[in-house]
Amino acid sequence: MRITFLVPERGLVGGIKVMGEYAGRLRVRGHDVAVMYPGGTRNFKRWLQRWATRGTPDALDDSGCTLTAVREFTSETVPDADVILTTGLRAVRAASALPPEKGRLVEIVQGTIDMEEGPAEARRVMALPLHRVAVSDYVARYLKNEFGVEAAVVPNGVDHSQFYNNERQFRTPRTVGMIYVAGEMKGTAEAFEAMRRIRDQWPDVRLVLYGAKRPRNAPPRTEVFVRPKASRLRAVYSGCEIWLAPSHSEGFGLPVVEAMACGVVPVATRAGGHECIIEDEVSGFLVPVGDAEAMAKRIALLLEDESLLRTMSGAAHERSLAFDWQTSTDGLETLLRAWTGENNRPPGSLGA
Repeated sequence: MRITFLVPERGLVGGIKVMGEYAGRLRVRGHDVAVMYPGGTRNFKRWLQRWATRGTPDALDDSGCTLTAVREFTSETVPDADVILTTGLRAVRAASALPPEKGRLVEIVQGTIDMEEGPAEARRVMALPLHRVAVSDYVARYLKNEFGVEAAVVPNGVDHSQFYNNERQFRTPRTVGMIYVAGEMKGTAEAFEAMRRIRDQWPDVRLVLYGAKRPRNAPPRTEVFVRPKASRLRAVYSGCEIWLAPSHSEGFGLPVVEAMACGVVPVATRAGGHECIIEDEVSGFLVPVGDAEAMAKRIALLLEDESLLRTMSGAAHERSLAFDWQTSTDGLETLLRAWTGENNRPPGSLGA
């Protein structure tokens, strides 16, 4: 198949990583893959962001695909293809205006839809007649309940050749890790408060963060990895015993399952996608959204009981094996073939 990926931006966020994983894996399977993203813009904020991250490979670079920057997604810049794969309202809106020869439009929906800015426009885009793939059962239910649209389900995966920990060590003092993303919805303030409570009793517990930039208000003695390369991430995860995931809303939770693959026990909010990954009190702990005290109590349980920590570490790794990029690509490829008429099988889904 000729497949064009229209990616709304470059960067290290999970949604871009998902697009990069699929683009690279479909290319390896022999499909003709093109990846396009907005570039050449005069918007100063976007220029500054690209300048700040210069030289830092992201998941699109890791895909091995040819990447093309265009000012806009138009019939002149987007090639003819069998399928257009895109994600995010802005890119879907642009892709929906392209003529049919550019490809059948398929949206990968990776979370809830931002309704605060232009709710009428968001509903108009969600009403477009196109194929949708949700990254979790939670996202599929949300789309059905909020917009009345159907979506096949193909969960995100984990590259188990990259994320593993065959010699799981439980060091003292313990280390708690988390990803840092700015914004109230990511729950960073509650996570930092939970760590302050933990350190009242265990002052030596370490906190490790990674993200696109350095936080201004992190607790003292926090180690921060800014825009780490993919090859560095396994070491970041494997250096932790506990992974804190405080988001208010999460379509899937890719860093959580990557950490679990390295034997790290997650303490995560009941934020939708996390509940599709973690078996509460078996392969991790689920806590109410925004509840710093609950986060601290669950972390404390793991700090107090090494036997529990070891047992849940093994269960977290075992649970992560249910998510694999090869299996996910199988599911997506089957859907694309069905939707383009390359086989006669009806579209199916892989439950998360």
